[in-house]
Amino acid sequence: MTKTELMSGSARMSAADWVARLSGEPAEGDWLSFEIWLQSAPGHRAAYDKAMALWLDLDRQAAPLAAAISDLSLDGPSRRLRPRGPTLYWGGAMGLVAAVAVTFAALHPYRATEPTVYATDHGQRRAITLADGTKVVLNGASKISVRLERNKREITLAQGEAAFEVVHDANRPFQVHVGDQTLRDLGTEFDVLRANGEITVTVREGLVEVRRAKGGQRSLALTAGSRLMHKEGADSSTVMPVSADDAFAWRSGRLIYRDRPLSEIAADLNRYGENQIRVDGPAASLRFSGVLIIDDQAVMVRRLAALLPVSQTRQDGVITLHGVDSTR
Repeated sequence: MTKTELMSGSARMSAADWVARLSGEPAEGDWLSFEIWLQSAPGHRAAYDKAMALWLDLDRQAAPLAAAISDLSLDGPSRRLRPRGPTLYWGGAMGLVAAVAVTFAALHPYRATEPTVYATDHGQRRAITLADGTKVVLNGASKISVRLERNKREITLAQGEAAFEVVHDANRPFQVHVGDQTLRDLGTEFDVLRANGEITVTVREGLVEVRRAKGGQRSLALTAGSRLMHKEGADSSTVMPVSADDAFAWRSGRLIYRDRPLSEIAADLNRYGENQIRVDGPAASLRFSGVLIIDDQAVMVRRLAALLPVSQTRQDGVITLHGVDSTR
């Protein structure tokens, strides 16, 4: 046996171990160790995918096979295993082993695990690769919980912004729960923002289905280059064409705006530092088009003030932007 074959066999055994280990009640440390193992060698992800596929196939076959096995009586003379020769004995033994494995799968169904939580502080970005290969990037002051199960993948965005590059799997739907909306991915790259009671979904590639989490709203299909804006609790949403690359620019350290209100920009800046940014007086009606480099929060505010007719005051951790004609 060659070295390559030995390494391949070792990867398959490790992959099977991980499938069994994660199907129980893994701790957060188990998931972290699993992600490290996935990325430690090129063949690990493929080996895990094959092991998971086998596990899923066993799960689908378990119920009918277990029912068939229960009809067999190994105590009866016609059912008793009698070695009539090496071939029949080996076949019977292997069949019994397979039956035990299938029965075990039927009697011990997959148990849901506690979700894994990922979060970022103000001004922090974090890139995550999930066990299924999906890539997630969290913006500042964001929090998601991840639950990957045998027949579904569920993400909950509690706050902030996350960009997703989803690995499509028809047998395991990928859903994102955000506020009162549920997104179902159909092989896609998309960005989700939840802030100030509003939800924004921008699709760069593929297709995303959006529907109200508890019914009452028909589903909407977002294609590449479209954006959905929804106020939580409202009965309807607004869909518009956009430059999707603008929505993803924060991943490369830029914020791009095209005729956006200053209040929206201030809300964005709140994710990049501990100070609260507020807009006061005539400044609330200002709109901005341009690019802001993501940097220290105070520096970003100073750059914005240089591009608009506003001034700023600071008090008790609050930065207030005033129109130049406001009384201070």
